[in-house]
Amino acid sequence: MECPGLGWGFLLWKNDVGDAIILLKYVERGEKMSLYGHTYINIDSLKRWVNTLSLDGIQSVDVGGYNLEIKDETKELLELQLQGFSECINRMHEGDDWREYQGIMSHAFYNAFIRLDNSSIRMGDFYECLIEPSNLKTYKKIIKGFDYLDIGAIHMKDSAGNAVASLGEKSDLIWAVFYEYFINENEDGSIDHVYSNHEKYLSIQLFNVEDLTKEEIDARVNEILLHVSMVYDMDFKVFEVDSLIKCEGEAPILRVEYTPTGFEEVPMFYLSNANNTDDERFKFLSYYQVIEYFFVRAQNYYFLDELKSIDVNNVNHNELRKILANYKKVTNEREALKLVLKSAIDIVKLKTWVNSNSEYIVTYCNSQDYKIDLSKDDKKIISSIAERVYGYRCSIAHAKGDVEEYIAVPTISKEIIAAEIPLVKFLAYEVIKNCSEV
Repeated sequence: MECPGLGWGFLLWKNDVGDAIILLKYVERGEKMSLYGHTYINIDSLKRWVNTLSLDGIQSVDVGGYNLEIKDETKELLELQLQGFSECINRMHEGDDWREYQGIMSHAFYNAFIRLDNSSIRMGDFYECLIEPSNLKTYKKIIKGFDYLDIGAIHMKDSAGNAVASLGEKSDLIWAVFYEYFINENEDGSIDHVYSNHEKYLSIQLFNVEDLTKEEIDARVNEILLHVSMVYDMDFKVFEVDSLIKCEGEAPILRVEYTPTGFEEVPMFYLSNANNTDDERFKFLSYYQVIEYFFVRAQNYYFLDELKSIDVNNVNHNELRKILANYKKVTNEREALKLVLKSAIDIVKLKTWVNSNSEYIVTYCNSQDYKIDLSKDDKKIISSIAERVYGYRCSIAHAKGDVEEYIAVPTISKEIIAAEIPLVKFLAYEVIKNCSEV
């Protein structure tokens, strides 16, 4: 049956007793581009894409936060699925719907071949990334309702009228890929949804991006989100699934002794900002700002301490010159960092903290870059910590160290930065606690 301007759409969910319900309905193409954006994949691009797929090098697949090892039996099943799906796609003609062959695809297949990372998928010339409103104002502008949510959309076209991108309700495809993150299947077969309203997680979809690299696509996504922010005053951020989503959580009753010590307001603001942001780069730099706040003070105290050796009534100008030269050295940011850490960090406490977690030992003490050797004397430990923190700070903020004229787009991965955050957080808290003057 042909219906001009209309297309078929699937909506799949499960009812209270776990039975699958499929609703087939007509959908206006323009109005529901978000939900069914993946139906507009160019067939030729789809064929090129599927012919590049291979299990070579795939040792495991993340399905719903669980690492599924690709053993012989699993590999054989995935190879059969890939073979069948590829044959079907390669037989497609203009006007055919690739979704007719989704029955071939398992959760492992979705995550092995369509999923890119913890937030996005890619198939042919189509790309989609999970996003969420950054604030309540944006949430209310794009989403209507409470128990039942009505999701708005932002459709973008180029000057020729071609679809470029769409922001709004996530597609059935990305939901199928990440579905296992949002549900828990119990032993009795019942299902618990980890979120009462997973619809609040939206997506941005890009079309005709077959020739773009992942880095170029990320840049385009950021540019589009910035454009939407400037034009509509709506702010969105990328949402990444995490295995913690599926955890039931804890409800502890904690009792701790606390004596107010008094933190200075400005560095406390930086510390709070670091604790409240989700972005790894901003989090690291905010913790670093706590430490950086005390640089000038540490330099000044160093200078005053050095001046104590000078008799102001009988000045030894050579000694004074040495003091001034040494002071000039500590005005360097790396040296200022060492000064602050030296005055604030208890090495015994630091060693206890590092040794309390095997991951810290592996990350900070057994790493190839900026290794921290806890067997060295206190001065060398402080120096190695400073080199590590400063090195990653420059990797995040600048193209290379000691360049203050511009900030470059960093290439260091989020995973690497995330591993450094516990250390810089520990240092920031010790610095604000021991250096505040109130």
